[in-house]
Amino acid sequence: MKTALITGAGPGLGASLVRRFRKEGLYVAALARNGARLQELFDGDPGVTCIAGDATEPQTVANAVAQIEKIGPLEVAIANSAGWKIAPLLELEAQDFETLWRAGCLTAFNLARAAGPVMAARGQGTLLFTGSAAQMRAGPGFGAMAVAKTGLRALSQALARELGPKGVHVGHVVIDGPINSARTRAANTNHNRLIDPDGIAAVFHALHLQPRLAWSNEIDVRTFSDWLA
Repeated sequence: MKTALITGAGPGLGASLVRRFRKEGLYVAALARNGARLQELFDGDPGVTCIAGDATEPQTVANAVAQIEKIGPLEVAIANSAGWKIAPLLELEAQDFETLWRAGCLTAFNLARAAGPVMAARGQGTLLFTGSAAQMRAGPGFGAMAVAKTGLRALSQALARELGPKGVHVGHVVIDGPINSARTRAANTNHNRLIDPDGIAAVFHALHLQPRLAWSNEIDVRTFSDWLA
């Protein structure tokens, strides 16, 4: 059975990604720091393995890859982890800045370092990363997140050139707007601005299915309301 590994598999987009790839017939390992919440989200699904751990730790991710490989070849690996703190850059402590970078960029490196060689050895696999609007427009209050996600974008481009010739598809999905959740619905009166997490997961899956002669490295996702005059 082919397998997938998704880091940052909490409620929202992470859960949607797990369920989408389960629906498509893959066995999924879901990795997140909150093990109890993982069990609540996916309890009862025999096709999901819940792994409690911190994706900023290289050995945690390497262990997760080794664990899922015992079930079946790793076909898809998705780095969905991110940090969240809105504050002016000059009001952040250095530790805050580093924490956001570790969550938004280092986690993706750790996943690539663990999963990339396994996929390259077989000559196939898909490595995907979750981006954000911050890396495209570094606005006030989002500077630290923008730095982390800009690094993620550069990581994706470099990995695509390193791993693509070895048969590994590296892709990066820019989420250009807030994702629909209880928190974002409460903060936004216009819910047409909120991007559907299940729709985003469908984009990830479509990216995975792209043929080798038509690979995308970067796709951006937003709602229809962004195009209204």
